[in-house]
Amino acid sequence: MPFWSTLNRVEKIIETVPAYNGFYPVELEWQVFKDRWLVGLEKDGLLVGINWSGSNVTGYDIKPSDVRENIECQLTKNT
Repeated sequence: MPFWSTLNRVEKIIETVPAYNGFYPVELEWQVFKDRWLVGLEKDGLLVGINWSGSNVTGYDIKPSDVRENIECQLTKNT
């Protein structure tokens, strides 16, 4: 399941990759992403696609638990 860290990144994919035409970005608050999306993706055995890019829309696929850990670590460093 792909997610992007910025609006600009996802808008570029939507504008340039035909498979994503008609899609629109939805911003998620961290709490919702963490408590609902990451939990659900982990339960379903899916990976999180982080900032996929390029004409083939490829990038890193990471376990939801690793995404949660990395983001919480960054949030802790920034407080």
